[in-house]
Amino acid sequence: MGLRIGHHGAFLFPEFQLSNKYQVDYLLVGKSSGGYEFVLVELENPYGKIVLKDGNLGAEFRDGISQIDEWKRWLQNNYTSFSETLKKYKNKEFDLSDEFYTLDLSRFHYIVIAGRREDFTELTYTIAREKKKKEDITLLHYDNLYDFSNLLIDKVTY
Repeated sequence: MGLRIGHHGAFLFPEFQLSNKYQVDYLLVGKSSGGYEFVLVELENPYGKIVLKDGNLGAEFRDGISQIDEWKRWLQNNYTSFSETLKKYKNKEFDLSDEFYTLDLSRFHYIVIAGRREDFTELTYTIAREKKKKEDITLLHYDNLYDFSNLLIDKVTY
């Protein structure tokens, strides 16, 4: 996946509510040597319109990317609300570090998961690399989740 977060701790929040209008399928908060990073995950249909015949992104990925664009705009204007929501989940005896109070968009990363391995073409993989470089949006298929899970079997983890 290429995300370097969580070496010093990770927290997973399913169905994290950003606002009354937006809900993230999964929010992963991970701490590494550089502090906390936030990964917002959008799950789309594994069997919908994943890619077009020519390999360009289909409706499932386009919908997921559109959702992420809305989250990005919302975060820029409502970061205090995001911080307040995270405070509800923390241990009352500990304060949150600065990363939770100050908006730093370089700490935010985004993932859209849709389709299966056989849906991806060479062009799809090229578009995925471009999205990662230009917009920090990782495009994955559900088989990636299976592969990553298998890598963890028999590994010492948290």
